[in-house]
Amino acid sequence: MIMRGLLVTLVFLSAAWAGPTHAQDKTAPVISVEEAVIATGIENLTPVAPGVSFDANIGRLYCFTRIKSNLQPVVIKHLWFHGDKIVMEVTLPVQSSNWRTYSMKTLLPSAGGDWRVDVTSEDGTLLKTLNFTIR
Repeated sequence: MIMRGLLVTLVFLSAAWAGPTHAQDKTAPVISVEEAVIATGIENLTPVAPGVSFDANIGRLYCFTRIKSNLQPVVIKHLWFHGDKIVMEVTLPVQSSNWRTYSMKTLLPSAGGDWRVDVTSEDGTLLKTLNFTIR
């Protein structure tokens, strides 16, 4: 009887020290970018005329992302860069496990050159980079 109690105690203690269980691992958000494009428009949450090179007179561009996440809600960010200078940061909520969202940037004709949008998690983890050119 004493031996059985000692064995049960040892099993309990070893399980407690074994680290997080599979169920506990699910509490850490896992965020992935399933689709990401720069586009000239968004219609019905679908990107219109995606590309990597755009005319300087385009007026505005959209960064569209489709996000998968094991937890909701979470937050992603679109960081818009002209060259190496950040010009806009947009915080976007992700409300379901498969979520489409976008941000929009108005561009002056003088905004030519290399651009990029970094898609990050709320804590700044880089999820995806989209490079494009304004010509």
